[in-house]
Amino acid sequence: MIIKLVEVKKVHDFDARAPRATPHYELEEMWINPSSILQIKADLAMKNNLTRGYLPEGLDTAQDFSRIHFGTGNNVNSVTVVGAPTLLHSASTKIIDNY
Repeated sequence: MIIKLVEVKKVHDFDARAPRATPHYELEEMWINPSSILQIKADLAMKNNLTRGYLPEGLDTAQDFSRIHFGTGNNVNSVTVVGAPTLLHSASTKIIDNY
C-alpha cells in the first residue's frame, strides 16, 4: 500500500540582474510506502516561508508542514510535505495496520 502526499519543492530560478535570489516553491504530488517512513517532524521553516509569501497561492495561512525522512538500508531521503506530523503519522499508521 502507498499513500499520496503533496511535496513542497524549491524552484531554483536564476536572474543575473537580481542582487539576491528570492525563494520560490511549487507543490507536487508524491507517492510513498508508509513502511519506509523513518521520521516525521514539523518543518517550521516552511511555515515561515508560507507567511512570507514564497509558497504558491491558495494555501491557508494556518497550514502546517512536515519533514519526512524515508528509505531503506543506506539510502535515506528527506522531503517537506503539506500536513502536520500528527496527521501524517495517523494516516500512515492506519494504512500499515490495514495492510
